[in-house]
Amino acid sequence: MLRYTARRLLLMSITVIGMVTVVFFLLRAIPGDPASYMLGDYATEESVAALKAELGLDRPVWEQYLGFVKRALTGDLGTSVVTGQPAFDEVLESIPWSAALSVSGIIIAVLAGVPLGVMSAVRHGTFADLFVMLGALIGISFPVFWVGLVCILLLAHEVRLFPALGASSSQDFFTQVHHLMLPALVLGFSVAAYIARLTRSAMLEVLGQDFVRVARAMGVPERRIVYRLALRNALIPVLAVIGVTFAWSLGSAILVEAVFSRPGLGSMILKAVFARDYQLVQAGVFVLASAVVLVNTSLDIVYGWVDPRVSVS
Repeated sequence: MLRYTARRLLLMSITVIGMVTVVFFLLRAIPGDPASYMLGDYATEESVAALKAELGLDRPVWEQYLGFVKRALTGDLGTSVVTGQPAFDEVLESIPWSAALSVSGIIIAVLAGVPLGVMSAVRHGTFADLFVMLGALIGISFPVFWVGLVCILLLAHEVRLFPALGASSSQDFFTQVHHLMLPALVLGFSVAAYIARLTRSAMLEVLGQDFVRVARAMGVPERRIVYRLALRNALIPVLAVIGVTFAWSLGSAILVEAVFSRPGLGSMILKAVFARDYQLVQAGVFVLASAVVLVNTSLDIVYGWVDPRVSVS
């Protein structure tokens, strides 16, 4: 188990380094640069060249990359060329907003998706099963930004249950939750659809196995069979899809933040890309990739504890 954990942690480090490296070179392949953005459309070629030299953008890309790696090893991810602030500090300021949205969305998705998937499997072929699968199909089919706009129209504009846009800067906990609830529901609805479908499939497979038939023949209560035997054995694929959908939810959070005009890591990276703020994008991607890989690695380690056969393979 220790060797399995060490392998997963090593793979996590390699994955994060690879993603940041790919983003580093892709950013510099995009037309435009920070110097041109900062000086505007009417800047002279001489002033742009001077600012590029000051920012180190006139050096070869491989030399810029080596400098970035050397600084990153000391904990320095660069300075934002737009704000002049350390890029990592700017990312840290945006993390709480995105973390609150993504974690809330995942919690809502798990609390809704797993019970609905279990109910759909237990009542396979009934109206309840059809209703849950129809809702899951809708959740998968419609883009998250469209769902967000519909929810703003219905729940914020017509019914006025939630604020439509923005995030509260108030220190009051309930005010912040009130502003967060609608974006989290939108994000959680799409993720819950995937979780419910996979939970249903995993439960149906387990409920059809011989040990479940034996338990029923021995008179074990149905509730215990479903939640103690079947659900535990179906946890591996369910945990896997939760890890995958968490990564997907971080990407969808960018769209949710844009639709609801919320601050966060996704909207910050999006603005930094338009501004060609290389350092800020690299710092944001580093933190985002680390969070995604860390969650998936943690789930892989949990698999090993839940099912020892995973750690042996």
